[in-house]
Amino acid sequence: KSFHQIVVLGSSSFIPFMQLPSHHRRDVIEDLLDINVFSKMNQLLKEKQSLLKDNLKDVNYDLELAKDKMSLQEKYIKEVKALSDDQIEDKETQIFLSEDSINELQHENSVASDKIEKLTLGLEENLKTQNDKKQSLLHYKAEFSTKIQALVKESRFYEDNSTCPTCSQEIDTDLKESKLSEAKDKASELNKALEGIAKESATVEDKLVKLNEASGSIRELTASISGNNKEITRLQTLVKSLNDAITKIRGNDGDVAVAEAELLKLKTEREGLFEKRLEINENVNYNAVILEMLKDTGIKTKIIKQYLPVINQLTNQYLQTLDFFVHFNLDESFTETIRSRHRDNFSYDSFSEGEKQRIDLALLFTWRQIAKMKNSVATNLLILDETFDSSLDHDGVGNLMKILYSLGEGTNVFVISHKGEILDDKFESKMEFIKDKNFSRVK
Repeated sequence: KSFHQIVVLGSSSFIPFMQLPSHHRRDVIEDLLDINVFSKMNQLLKEKQSLLKDNLKDVNYDLELAKDKMSLQEKYIKEVKALSDDQIEDKETQIFLSEDSINELQHENSVASDKIEKLTLGLEENLKTQNDKKQSLLHYKAEFSTKIQALVKESRFYEDNSTCPTCSQEIDTDLKESKLSEAKDKASELNKALEGIAKESATVEDKLVKLNEASGSIRELTASISGNNKEITRLQTLVKSLNDAITKIRGNDGDVAVAEAELLKLKTEREGLFEKRLEINENVNYNAVILEMLKDTGIKTKIIKQYLPVINQLTNQYLQTLDFFVHFNLDESFTETIRSRHRDNFSYDSFSEGEKQRIDLALLFTWRQIAKMKNSVATNLLILDETFDSSLDHDGVGNLMKILYSLGEGTNVFVISHKGEILDDKFESKMEFIKDKNFSRVK
């Protein structure tokens, strides 16, 4: 059974790999090498580890409870043998104190529940509203900042140039002053808008801090209730044991043998809990080792190390085909090193737009080849969307055609372009679309 993959290379519909930050570059390569499954495994194992730790807490609590029960049972055996009124009085005192503690804890839980109910009212909706507002303000801030940068760039052009660099004609002084004044006014408006956004953002942040404080209070109150409930359970168990002991003492029907058998049963249960705790601890330690392997610095890094030399080799081969004679290298942190003929070090941003596009194209064809190597996928369709319309010069077009001719007859290449004249006689067939009364039709 054969599989087919459609690969679309375009200049206007994606962010080039080299313009991504390092962690996003890693995401691209992990997805390409199909190793992001390790991240999912890591997340699942973390959840399992969390459950194991919760179980360990429960087992420790049960052990403490078993210890208390054994202690009470041992005391009970002594009390049955002694049949002492003083012991009965002491047990009644313990029961009184325990019941008093239970009442206090139940009252604390009631007060905490009322506080949680008040704090929870509308909290989730307010958090969502304020977070949505925060995101909107960040979006507007970024948009206004971009506009200001564009105005600064335009102003510098008129400040630094007296003649047009394209047509070499002198720029009119009135036009230059008009453009600079217009840019200054727009920049002032945008700065005022940014100041307003900053004030509103500060207000939103204050509200979020208060809402998060309320969430923290809810968590603390919930934890307090949970702890109180455990203590209530322990005290109720203690009261029941004390009452049973008093009944047996007063009825003079206590059976030491039965009490000792019950104590032996408790010891057996405690031994079982010890074994269970040991088993859980072993699983926790085992999972900790696996989690270390599933980190970004573990298995995934080893796989990426195997493919990095191949990626660099393929990229450099495609760069040479595109007549761009530099040595390109990605390291394990996905930071590029580009050396020229004279072995000078450059970064991606050091090059012109045309040179950047050659690097982008070399990487895209490399990803295509790596995908085929990694996944055994037959890639038989390649669509280039306005790739020839961007920063490629005449030689760049010719060199890109060399790569396309090298793909073999099994690859179907479709080129979308607004500059058909540069591609005439380079392909077997051509479909031309024209605008006719705001509708596109085949010419």
